[in-house]
Formats: sequence, C-alpha cells, structure tokens
Amino acid sequence: MQSDPQAHPEIPVPDHVPDELIERYGAVARRTVRRSRSSRRALIRPLRPVAASLRDPDLWLFVLAVFTWSIVGAGAIGALVYAVLLLPGALEILVVPLVALFGASLAVALTWAKRRAPDVETSTF
Repeated sequence: MQSDPQAHPEIPVPDHVPDELIERYGAVARRTVRRSRSSRRALIRPLRPVAASLRDPDLWLFVLAVFTWSIVGAGAIGALVYAVLLLPGALEILVVPLVALFGASLAVALTWAKRRAPDVETSTF
C-alpha cells in the first residue's frame, strides 16, 4: 500500500473504517484495521519471537539431549541411593569413587575450556 500525504500517523487507528476510506484505499484497509484491532492478534504478537526461535532444529536437538541425559542422571543417582540404602558399604565402594571421578572430569573440562577460550569467537547458543 502506498503512503498517503493526507494521512495522520499520530491519530490512532479507529475501530470502524469509514466508507470514504474504503473507497479510497480499498478492502485491504478494512482487513488491516480489523486484524490490527483484534484481541487475538494482541495475544499472539508477543509470542512471535518465541515461535520463530522454536523452528530452530539445533534447539530441539539440544533440548532432547539435555532431557535424555537428565533422565539417565536421575536413574544413576537413584541407583546409587538404592545401593547405599541396601548395602551400607556401597558408599565407600561406589559413591566416593564416582564423586572423585566427577571432580576430576570437571577439572579437566575447565582446563580444556580455558585453553580453548581464545580460539572460540562465538558460541552457538
């Protein structure tokens, strides 16, 4: 639609489109006004950026990976708790070595990330 020199942008859009404006601009103006004034559009407008980001397949792959590993982690923690409750000696045999391995892997990962940080320009997320 072309811009009109007689249009006043500071005046808010009316709820009803007068017939002389429909004759001047056509039926497209009526549909535009009706759509812009609808409450459904006001509810959907803030959700557009969210919907656009949900179309990213990398996001869904990341969500699926986090969900899967959280289920695996919860199962492993539950198994360790059950083993400690069932056999009191399992704390020293199972839990302490696993916590030590986790601490060592965290230290290695942090060291690796510090060495790699200058090479990485931007992150994916």
